Amino acid sequence: MKARFNAEPDRNQKLMDQSPEMRAAFEGYRMILPHIEYRQKMTLNVGERTFELTYLKNVHSEADTAIWLPKERVLFSASAVVVDQFNIFRPNVTIPDILAAAKMMKGLNPEFVIPGHGIPGTVKIFEDSERYYALLLDRVGRMAREGKSLDQIKKELKMPEYDNWATKERFPGNVEAAYKAVKGS
Repeated sequence: MKARFNAEPDRNQKLMDQSPEMRAAFEGYRMILPHIEYRQKMTLNVGERTFELTYLKNVHSEADTAIWLPKERVLFSASAVVVDQFNIFRPNVTIPDILAAAKMMKGLNPEFVIPGHGIPGTVKIFEDSERYYALLLDRVGRMAREGKSLDQIKKELKMPEYDNWATKERFPGNVEAAYKAVKGS
């Protein structure tokens, strides 16, 4: 967090300059770094509530954490899986890592899933995402085996099953991530 903040010291000012609403949102803002860090897993007991934190590698950003409340059977899934929209693929994000995280979280058998983006739901959130990535990998893989380049695939691939999803501008990044996954790069 500190490195990212220091790498873009003008970021907050640029955001505030975009609109009065953004300026208001930053009113009183100051960076406070975490007092406790963890690597893979950590359990916090706060009163009678237990929070199990699990690091989610390469699913959205450099530091995604799933938060599981086992007694309540509630899972906060961070931005590992988004609802009815295309995920953003930053350079470190991979489809295999997203699928592994989804499998792990689904395995907790939560009653409620609160995603980082989208409407809360059930494990169906993970199942919908798994279906999307399976279809994407299948179609990109087929086109790659036909000898098509990444640029051709980006231009030609259609997934009408997901025409109603938001953030369509991210779809080319999804195709590129699938291409890397099927090519093993």
